[in-house]
Amino acid sequence: MKERGTMAFSPTGRRFGRLLNRENVGLTALAGAMALATVWTPSAPLGASDHIDSPTIAQDRASDIDDTYAFLDPNDNSKVVLIMTTQGFIVSGEHFGQAIFDKNVRYRFEIENTGDARPDMFLDVLYERGLGRTDYQIATIRLPDGSEFKATTTSSNQEAVAPPPAIATDRRTGATFYAGVADDPFFLDDTGANRLVGSILQGRPNPVVLGERGRDTYAGFNVLATAVSVPASMLRGTSNVIGVNVVTQRRMIQTVTPDGEVNGSGEWVTVDRAGTPLVNNGLIPAPRKNEYNAASTEDDANGRFAADIIKSLKAAGTDDAHVAMLAEAAVLKGDILRLDLTVPNRGPQGGNNPDGGFGKMGGRRLIDDVVDMTFTMINNGRPLGDRVDANELQFRNEFPFVADPHQPFPPGNSPEDRTRQ
Repeated sequence: MKERGTMAFSPTGRRFGRLLNRENVGLTALAGAMALATVWTPSAPLGASDHIDSPTIAQDRASDIDDTYAFLDPNDNSKVVLIMTTQGFIVSGEHFGQAIFDKNVRYRFEIENTGDARPDMFLDVLYERGLGRTDYQIATIRLPDGSEFKATTTSSNQEAVAPPPAIATDRRTGATFYAGVADDPFFLDDTGANRLVGSILQGRPNPVVLGERGRDTYAGFNVLATAVSVPASMLRGTSNVIGVNVVTQRRMIQTVTPDGEVNGSGEWVTVDRAGTPLVNNGLIPAPRKNEYNAASTEDDANGRFAADIIKSLKAAGTDDAHVAMLAEAAVLKGDILRLDLTVPNRGPQGGNNPDGGFGKMGGRRLIDDVVDMTFTMINNGRPLGDRVDANELQFRNEFPFVADPHQPFPPGNSPEDRTRQ
């Protein structure tokens, strides 16, 4: 099979400049923006939720990536924590039927460590057939050094208290693994964001609607979380900066057997991807969303979607300087989340120091309010937020850091289910 990392890569600085110019961005503004981008671009790429971001994904829950997180373990900065959440909006009453990783999906972390848009190594997780109920699944974790180890997922139940997380450690490499149902760590008033996007599509951008409600759309819902902690030395390349992009892939041929089983064969193809996910949800037009998910980070750098991104930002009223800064972050070196391995991360809940995390070259932590940061940049640097500033549950202080899943309430409890639609 031909890995995505084998595609040819060509720098696109001049080509991207021409695209910006074509979208009526003045050369003087572009020059100033590029100077600013040398400071901002690596540290604050676009980023937010990727839940149900295309027509295909709306029909393929198992392949639907929700969010990508990459940060140094605050308890040991020599380790990198990688988290991929998938299959959002799982309600506690459906754990028995929905808490199953798809055996036909390859859950892949792409690592870029040479400063371009081409993945240089991969960390893959594949799951054996799952039955749901209270059964666990067997996962095979393939590390970038070519070694493998197996682990079990955390089983789910319908009790008031969730089972403790099942954590496995590979003795040879020190890599640690967790997978199971977890509280969705993302927080955003999605209705406010959708109303803002709607106002832009109507040609009357209205930033006020983003923060009118202040209700966390994802509160009370669960996701499937795949989390791996590996030594930073395993991922480091020619510099201390790595890029992380996650993809879900299926075999090109999916066959349904007479007894109802689905099996895949042929080459792996990408169904969904997420590095800096608001790019697709917010900036790619509907007719191209499937295409964007199936494309590679090298396609980004080759300018395949640059004109669409620029056009969407201009429609939102973003000025020339901020268009250039945001578009450079999403295009020049691909739609990839960047993490500087020398930026310290410390504190509870996976790290909360203000000089780390998103916007500080510290990747993306669970607590980082990437929505407010991103919309502020789109709003030309003027503060703009959704008034949802934290997750509804506290995160763990140690691996896997995600919070326990929401569970069914015991008899006699208040009917409040913690969802905030």
